[in-house]
Amino acid sequence: MKHLTLLLSLFSFSAYTASPLVALASSPSDGQSPSSSEDQPPQTVSKIPSNVNPKLKKICQEVNHPTECVTTAGPFLGETADISPVTVLQAEIEAIDSKAKEALAKATKLAADPTTSKTITFPLNICIDGYKAILKNKQAILDAISKRDADDLNMELSSNVDHISQCEDAFEEAKINSPIPELHSLLGKMIFNSINIGVDMVDFENKN
Repeated sequence: MKHLTLLLSLFSFSAYTASPLVALASSPSDGQSPSSSEDQPPQTVSKIPSNVNPKLKKICQEVNHPTECVTTAGPFLGETADISPVTVLQAEIEAIDSKAKEALAKATKLAADPTTSKTITFPLNICIDGYKAILKNKQAILDAISKRDADDLNMELSSNVDHISQCEDAFEEAKINSPIPELHSLLGKMIFNSINIGVDMVDFENKN
């Protein structure tokens, strides 16, 4: 069940990351748009800052977007944190929450601006609903971690992919680019990293 849900998530996210919008929004450090772990190997370790905690570095170098893993999860880990896949996942969930709030604020402001075209407002509203759903989903993910329920964790993490993909699909169908492509792309990478960690690394049976 765990791996079946992951495959469905990979398919959904691969479709999302294949779009021109995400290709445009890819950061220069990546050189590519995000894709599934089956299609794209992780970035090289050399792209991770040398002063990163070795335990965090080891975990982040296994995800599809290592640099984003370090730069987004790192700030939410305390200096004395016991770094493990579970604690890094919890930190990444906090980072996703913060970035989704930022995306929601910008999208809401743009949608409310009378000068914003209705062509853009419609897909923006879909994105706004998606960002709200991601924010609401945070507690369900943290609860699944607390209960050590791998199936619920996988399901909740995967649902975030659906929310970010629906936003992307709305702009693709409208044949226009998102007004916040870099922010949206980063949020997508963070969500995919959370799946990499939550599904491939967290092992509740071994209490990691």
